[in-house]
Amino acid sequence: MKRKVLILPSWYPTLKKKNLGNYFQEQAKFLQGKEGLEFKVLYGDKKSYPLIRWFWVFFQLWLKQTWTLSMDKVQQDPPAYGFDIPANRRIPDNLQIQLEQRMYLKAYRELILSDWIPDLIHAQSGMDTGIYAHHISNKTKVPFVINEHQVFVFHNYSRLRSKLILEAFQVAKKTGAVSYDERRQVLMNQPNCNPIIIPNLVDESKLELKKRSQGKNLRLVTFMYANQIKGYDTFFQAIYELQKLTDDFNFTVVGNGIVKGRNIFQERCQDLGILEKANLVPRLERAEISDFFQDFDLYVCSSDFETFGIAPREAMMCGLPVVTTANGGVEGSITPDTGLTVPVKNPVALAEAILRIKENRHTYAPSKIRELAIQQCGRDVFLKRMIDFYQLD
Repeated sequence: MKRKVLILPSWYPTLKKKNLGNYFQEQAKFLQGKEGLEFKVLYGDKKSYPLIRWFWVFFQLWLKQTWTLSMDKVQQDPPAYGFDIPANRRIPDNLQIQLEQRMYLKAYRELILSDWIPDLIHAQSGMDTGIYAHHISNKTKVPFVINEHQVFVFHNYSRLRSKLILEAFQVAKKTGAVSYDERRQVLMNQPNCNPIIIPNLVDESKLELKKRSQGKNLRLVTFMYANQIKGYDTFFQAIYELQKLTDDFNFTVVGNGIVKGRNIFQERCQDLGILEKANLVPRLERAEISDFFQDFDLYVCSSDFETFGIAPREAMMCGLPVVTTANGGVEGSITPDTGLTVPVKNPVALAEAILRIKENRHTYAPSKIRELAIQQCGRDVFLKRMIDFYQLD
């Protein structure tokens, strides 16, 4: 049975930001054509506008029936249509929400002029695309579902925006979450829904398991960026503590450590006297990840909270054990065969766990680590859960 699905992602790869939400694109590309599924993507990219220009767009939205779309703003495959959403910090949020809802509805009307009318709208987060999917559904009677990927907290949201997000979860035909911890967060805020667990796709066909030699030095790696929720202070403090226990290691950090022109990662390494052990890699292309992981023995996740944790699962697909904090999204994949879990914000415990892996790494079978990751978030399980998710009858 053929089913047309319109995806509304909260973020998506653009021509200027090719890595922004690329896993959303990868998932849609993987599902395209399977079991009769046909996808298109509608993505509004928020941009800062001068106040007068913002009001001009707001006025235009009252006059126009549709809104111009462009396939040049977002990356293609599946077909994707983009438009800019004006934003201005001086605008009250109730007006900003009105603009966003109207713009998405009129962009939708522009999209269906090609006679492609979706059977279902898939909001890839309640924040904020659940609001837009709900609004479009109210006007068109096309049902919608929400699969939550973001940290589900509301301190950065107005009361109205928070209310609309929770209403969308309440009335959506189905809701999902990428981990059990994410599901708990949703239910704590909106008990009148029942999210099913749909882990992100980690495509094992793109991540190889190769034989690697174990030298004296433990080679550990992490992916993060300069946000406190990623636990970068915990990580660097743990490396400092690890240096007291052993000198036989080096570490690599992949991610942007720049904040207001300062390289926070480099500064922390210098302050702690661990820079000589460090290799700081600002970014990595998706196609490089599989080969990149072959040069390491251990993946470390120091986050305070993770909704899912794609990078640790990619490392597991390449056979690496994982040391992680009890951050919610990652610990569900950690067993005695795959790694160790420690409390959040505990650098000493993290350092001791890394040392335990170093001393016992010969006991970790890369094939077992990969197999568990495939069972939890590989191609087959992701396809089955998404087909079930889209089946509303």
